[in-house]
Amino acid sequence: MDAAHKSVLLGEVVSAADCLLNADVPQKVWDGTTGLGGHLLALSSRYPTARFFASDADSEMLLLAKERLQDHGVELFHHANFSEKVFESEAPFGFIFLDLGISSLHFDTFERGFSFRYDEPLDMRMDATKGVTASELLQEASEESLVRIFFDYSQEKMARRIAREIVQRRKSDPVTTTFELAEICKRAYPPKCKAKGHAERHPATRVFQALRIAVNDELKNLEEAMRSLPLLLGHGGRLAVITFHSLEDRIVKHAFRSLAWIKDDDPFAKSHLKKGGFTLLAPGGITPSKEEIEVNPRARSARLRIIERC
Repeated sequence: MDAAHKSVLLGEVVSAADCLLNADVPQKVWDGTTGLGGHLLALSSRYPTARFFASDADSEMLLLAKERLQDHGVELFHHANFSEKVFESEAPFGFIFLDLGISSLHFDTFERGFSFRYDEPLDMRMDATKGVTASELLQEASEESLVRIFFDYSQEKMARRIAREIVQRRKSDPVTTTFELAEICKRAYPPKCKAKGHAERHPATRVFQALRIAVNDELKNLEEAMRSLPLLLGHGGRLAVITFHSLEDRIVKHAFRSLAWIKDDDPFAKSHLKKGGFTLLAPGGITPSKEEIEVNPRARSARLRIIERC
């Protein structure tokens, strides 16, 4: 177990589930990104009469969570991405939760190439049982595809230069390790960019983020989940999602707004929108306190958004 791992916005997530204190709300909780189970541990302590369900795309992580949660009332564990609706038959739920962050174990322990701090094989799959690895993607994708991945998923300004370097390199040797990719990114950054402040962020940071998103199809899975998960809530139930970068936060924000405000076809209406079947809670989202960020710097970009079914 990773002692350094800290659950982000833990108190805020537990408070978001206060809808369970209402006896009319279904007493079922589904954590679709169980990780090490930190949020579920806190939720099961706060709401001991609720029923709990856990799923995670990473089978290794789920095994660790089972050990930690075996005596805390979790009924079912399922190895699956949260977009797969594995507990649809258990609906309606009173609380569904997603933490879209990457666990410190993925960066520091699992040796799948999520971090350029260690020399590891370029895998980056959350579910190591299926899909293409990051190395395979770098070997097979066209130069234009790599440019789109690096720019669309991380706004990498040197996307074309980095993609060109990768394509030239793979003609003789594939890019198979984190250090190899990081070195390519470093070479692609001209000195003048580093002189303007880019040196604060490692040149490989955005490329590693973009590759991880692409390998795991993270945005497509999130879009699917935002269409399906709200419909699994019972009356008064809530869906809470923690995001960590602007791309995923935009998806959640727009999905929640489209549920809270729907098109009004009345030609005489004062507005083209009317109240939908959901209510936004803390519409701007909830961010970590300064104290939490000091203790856990990885929480600094987190934002919690909550929607309630009316």
